[in-house]
Amino acid sequence: MASGKQILLSLLSEYSQKKTTKQQLEKVTNRIKSGLLLHGSTAKFMWPTVEQLTWVEQRPDIEQGDDEIKKQGLGLKDSELLLSDLFGLITENEEIPENIKGIYPEITNEAYKAGIHIIWSLLKALEWSKTYEDVENSGKLDVIEKEQFLKNYERKLVEYRNDPEDYS
Repeated sequence: MASGKQILLSLLSEYSQKKTTKQQLEKVTNRIKSGLLLHGSTAKFMWPTVEQLTWVEQRPDIEQGDDEIKKQGLGLKDSELLLSDLFGLITENEEIPENIKGIYPEITNEAYKAGIHIIWSLLKALEWSKTYEDVENSGKLDVIEKEQFLKNYERKLVEYRNDPEDYS
């Protein structure tokens, strides 16, 4: 039996790697909302929570006459603010919040900034971007190429650990 997590991740993987047509936006939004409910629980508070979301299209240069869609992703329905952009705004202040310091006093500023950046990167990975359209190849992944990339970067990670100043 499929888990809610598997369903949600498969939907996000599918929609973040290929552009959704205008005609499919409502369907995609409803499928992702359903995936979130399956994964996050169907507790009473989750229903109005997912209703605040939509699959957003961003056209950042529309004022200059460029109507091309540059990004699509999960965002807030009324403002069409991508969740990655919302998170970026929330975390603009790079200071560790007091509630986190109180519970985890051992967290350094460097570790906190790293955690924030990784969360932002994960949110960005759940979006479709015109910039990466060609390399994402509508979600088709060459498994051999994937393993080669991973092997190379695992080697680079060892090199970085040995010499953080010269690991290229």
